[in-house]
Amino acid sequence: MTLFLYNSLTRKKEPFQPIEPGKVGLYYCGVTVYDYCHVGHARACIIWDIARRYFQWLGYDVRYVQNFTDIDDKILNRARQEGTSMEAVAEKYIAAYFEDMARLNVMEADEYPRATHSINGIKRLIAELEQKQFAYASKGDVYYRVRRFDQYGKLSGRKLEDMQAGASGRLTDDPDAPQKEDPFDFALWKGAKPKEPAWKSPWGNGRPGWHIECSAMVRDRLGDTIDIHAGGADLVFPHHENEIAQSEAVTGKPQASYWLHNGMVNVGGEKMSKSLGNFTTIRQLLDAEGGPHPMALRLFMLQAQYRKPLDFTGEAIAAVKNSWQTLKEGLLFGHQFGQKLGWTDVDDQSFGDPFAMRIDLESDAVDEFRNAMSDDLNTPVAIAVLVDLA
Repeated sequence: MTLFLYNSLTRKKEPFQPIEPGKVGLYYCGVTVYDYCHVGHARACIIWDIARRYFQWLGYDVRYVQNFTDIDDKILNRARQEGTSMEAVAEKYIAAYFEDMARLNVMEADEYPRATHSINGIKRLIAELEQKQFAYASKGDVYYRVRRFDQYGKLSGRKLEDMQAGASGRLTDDPDAPQKEDPFDFALWKGAKPKEPAWKSPWGNGRPGWHIECSAMVRDRLGDTIDIHAGGADLVFPHHENEIAQSEAVTGKPQASYWLHNGMVNVGGEKMSKSLGNFTTIRQLLDAEGGPHPMALRLFMLQAQYRKPLDFTGEAIAAVKNSWQTLKEGLLFGHQFGQKLGWTDVDDQSFGDPFAMRIDLESDAVDEFRNAMSDDLNTPVAIAVLVDLA
């Protein structure tokens, strides 16, 4: 059975064809580590965990890479608030990330590159862009010439004439400040500011811009062209659009064969985010009195198709608790009653092993499950199959 995935780049479902037969390279744009992960982060991490697991179930050898953004204005602001360092803030919330994901049964990635550990690759990529005239230095900053990349906007569908100037970079009337050639140009390297971390570079001390970090980490860990680049729908523009412009200007190759984007978790019709102050952290939700079981929260995230928005409400969480109870009772039935019912396989050492499926792979239920998941990871239909079995 052919697996179909919705490719954000082509805006249609396409049959999945890996670059190398039997192998999948998957990169997920991870979190900026300045606070505890919220429920919106949980959705993204669970979705791409499910995608990875399904590829593995189909027999693919998956290499899954997820980055941490550990240098950012938000991290620096948190460090100032807490009277500590950027490194201390990043380490604290990276540790918290792993704690939260373990509770949600999210498998660890094969590799977690960090922006601060990828400075050499970042500088190398910027230098190549400069050599090809796609980048230029300006008083300690380095900017990307957006208009020179004639395919800019192909992922988001945006046209330059319809867009406002991006916020990445400094626009000012100060003649001593860095100047852009064009308001659409964005920063690849930011000149050092007082009391901020900085690294040596050919353009002066400074730190990388956000977009170039992922371009460098994808290339260093998975190569010039990868099978799947995943992330939240809020990253399509400008982050992923800028990644494409940076990477493809250097290599002349597609950065990824498939671009997959998960929908947002909404609260009252607005995206859950720290900037809006409408977020609930994973640990707040799970640790609250009467909070859901971690697997109930995982189930909640899979009840909508991954590209669709998901409404976070108390009523929805309460309902999913009942669904999880139904599934759990079905999953534990053999443990509880198999001996009394005279099942002959309860003495098998693999009985109860979650990795040892005890259902015929040629059964109707498995066919229905495979049909659903191979249709762009349609988890709501796949879950319905499991509930029927339960």
